Amino acid sequence: METPEAVKTLHRYFIIAALLQIVWGFVPAASKYVIDEIPIELYITIRWTLSGAIILGYLFLSRAWQALALKDALAVSCFGIMGYGIGSFGTLYGLQLGGVVNFALLGALSPVVTSLVAIIFLHERPRRLFWLALAVVVVGLALLVIGKQRVSAWSVAGWSALLVLGAFVLEGLVFVYSKRFKSRVNLAQYLAISQLSAAGFMWVLQGAVFHQYPALSSNLTIRGFSAILFVSIVACVLCYAVLYWLLNHIEGHRLALFDGLHTLSATAFGVVLFAEPTPPLMLLGGGLMLAGVVMGSVAPPTPRKSVEGCGT
Repeated sequence: METPEAVKTLHRYFIIAALLQIVWGFVPAASKYVIDEIPIELYITIRWTLSGAIILGYLFLSRAWQALALKDALAVSCFGIMGYGIGSFGTLYGLQLGGVVNFALLGALSPVVTSLVAIIFLHERPRRLFWLALAVVVVGLALLVIGKQRVSAWSVAGWSALLVLGAFVLEGLVFVYSKRFKSRVNLAQYLAISQLSAAGFMWVLQGAVFHQYPALSSNLTIRGFSAILFVSIVACVLCYAVLYWLLNHIEGHRLALFDGLHTLSATAFGVVLFAEPTPPLMLLGGGLMLAGVVMGSVAPPTPRKSVEGCGT
């Protein structure tokens, strides 16, 4: 039985977890600020370069870098290119097309998609409650798309949902196939290699295809630059550090329930900062998807995606 002091301490961790998700919820809005000023491809390049370099610097300063087999390093690099590099195209183009609120509500699909991928490729056997949760999520997605269509168009609602869903499927595949490396590569090293590999991939594309460097000096404002720093440093580095610190004090399934605050926070930022319309069907759809995620979290196995992304 927990003592009153232990309960009080746990409540403090809950408050930190809630604040973490609220801060993390600003990521879609910050990304929207950036992609309104510079091309998406250039944003992806800069973001993963900054966050990967910061994590790599930490590894060398703390002398936490470990010897790694070449095949493992190459595998992690491939995961980074797919999950961070290519996956970011889907999330960011979906964000640009559908808006912050639409993206925030679609974010509730991420853990569900990851769970389905794990069931299919790892042959896991979920409880019946999971399938009920999945049905609730599907109905919520349909209502969200219909609600978005009423304030835009079927092409916008459909394509934005497909782009984000495709990115989540790719990230889910990366999560599933990268699990075997978790025991051989520490988290910070995994993040550094995968993010810098994605950045290197994007720098090659910049040099060979896009040539978007002039946009940094001609289009990027102080607000856009600050948003890049927020996403790269606060969201992709510091928030993950706090999340894994919290895992030492709060069980994973209880911590996962706080993900709903991320969706609510991101939605609120979209409404307040961009005055985006939120018809009742969109909110109802998002609410059903969140309810499905909560139901699924009490019907294991529902793996929690932990290192493959940071929102958008």
